[in-house]
Amino acid sequence: MSRTGTAVLVALLGIAALTSCSSDSSDKSGQESDKPITKQLAQGEISQALPGTGEVISGWEPYKGKRVTSEATYCTASGGTAPKGWVRGGSAWFDYNGSTDNMMDVGICLYDSAENSKAAYAAWRGKESSKEQGLKKKVGEESVLVTNSGLSKDTVYAFSRSGNVNIRVKVEGTGGDSTGAQDVLAATLKRLQQVQDGERPTATAAEQAKK
Repeated sequence: MSRTGTAVLVALLGIAALTSCSSDSSDKSGQESDKPITKQLAQGEISQALPGTGEVISGWEPYKGKRVTSEATYCTASGGTAPKGWVRGGSAWFDYNGSTDNMMDVGICLYDSAENSKAAYAAWRGKESSKEQGLKKKVGEESVLVTNSGLSKDTVYAFSRSGNVNIRVKVEGTGGDSTGAQDVLAATLKRLQQVQDGERPTATAAEQAKK
């Protein structure tokens, strides 16, 4: 083969290799973003994953800091029977512009297995299918929005399950706007994934809103 022919062949092979690497990288990135939570996170890791100042939607600020969820009944729809396999949890509360008339509650509940988290997720979201709607973009393996469940008014719940973890974002006083709850839900899951990978949790609701 001539020198010119050899050079062309090398160039083509190089382009093919770059294309392949780019494709592999994209695929891995997609897999990373959907990676379920499977680690038995410590209490401190759950607290790290919970969002804090400047990490939820604009106007909302932390209210009395992050909390350890000492009772499994927190991870139920009505504070009833403790879910099977519950291990530990945490929550973070926020008020809007300094007023407790509008509150946000972000909760993380860890289970000993994905099987138990799945059962607990189904119970936590409740049975009012008429008040459920899909998220603009799925969060984790399962996710749903529930508006004004039970006797509540002007309240939005966003739920997600990823592996052995369930997440709930409850926002009171939204005027029916569920966008913020979805962004906070997505950010909380991303922060859990970062902690599971041994990274500092940096994800924010504002970042998720851009996606």
